[in-house]
Amino acid sequence: MRTLPPLLLLCLCLLAAPVLADDVFHGWSKDGTWLVYETKGENDLVELHFCVTDPEVKPTWPKELNELDREEGRLACVNFIDPNKAPYQWKLKLVLPPSSLTSGKLRVLSELVRDGTDPGFTVESGDKRQVCYASGMREDSKLQKVWWHSSGNWVAALIDGQFRHCTLQVRPPAATATKPPGGKHR
Repeated sequence: MRTLPPLLLLCLCLLAAPVLADDVFHGWSKDGTWLVYETKGENDLVELHFCVTDPEVKPTWPKELNELDREEGRLACVNFIDPNKAPYQWKLKLVLPPSSLTSGKLRVLSELVRDGTDPGFTVESGDKRQVCYASGMREDSKLQKVWWHSSGNWVAALIDGQFRHCTLQVRPPAATATKPPGGKHR
């Protein structure tokens, strides 16, 4: 029996392995009540996820989504395995801010928290910190992109190609008003 050379065997294994694709974040609604991201699976299957950001607030998304079942998880989402069945012109209702590690006085630390009880990415504001949960991280996991909603209520991240969303509890320190010397105001 003849064996394959190691280099050829490695190439065949790499070609046979599934290609890992990154999730795509499409953005939040202007009021931030919902967001959309997509995942890519085997056989180039694309699934769209229309998710509610706050379960206490009715989303302003297209009305036809209200009649569909939501899959519960870290976010409550209406999922479309066929993106062509998603509401007409849904992308026009979204805002995708540029990716940035900072937003005003808030920032996401580039080093991830990998401990077993509360893994994720850290949002920092002055001396306050919040860990935004992200399961399934490995020792070599990388933070790739971060987006901030303009309201300051949400932050989203891409870690190892997977979309993560977080409701912010930390807030930037409030600006303190300064009084002129002598205590008199003009």
